[in-house]
Amino acid sequence: MLDFHHSWPYERVANDIYFEECPFCHESPVLIPIRKKAVDAAFEGIKTHIVMPCCHESIIIENMDSDYIWATDALR
Repeated sequence: MLDFHHSWPYERVANDIYFEECPFCHESPVLIPIRKKAVDAAFEGIKTHIVMPCCHESIIIENMDSDYIWATDALR
């Protein structure tokens, strides 16, 4: 089971994924630079790496569901 401290909510608008607020620099809203192929892999539990465009912090997505990304490091 994944720890809730390692999760962050996201919104999907068409094919784009947004964070309401960056977990690192708190900029709002942030378009996440992730391809559909990487999203599909994350839904299957394959680790995916993203770099936040606002502050260049790195997140390794361990899993993804319809509401949250689950990262290897704590985001909260």
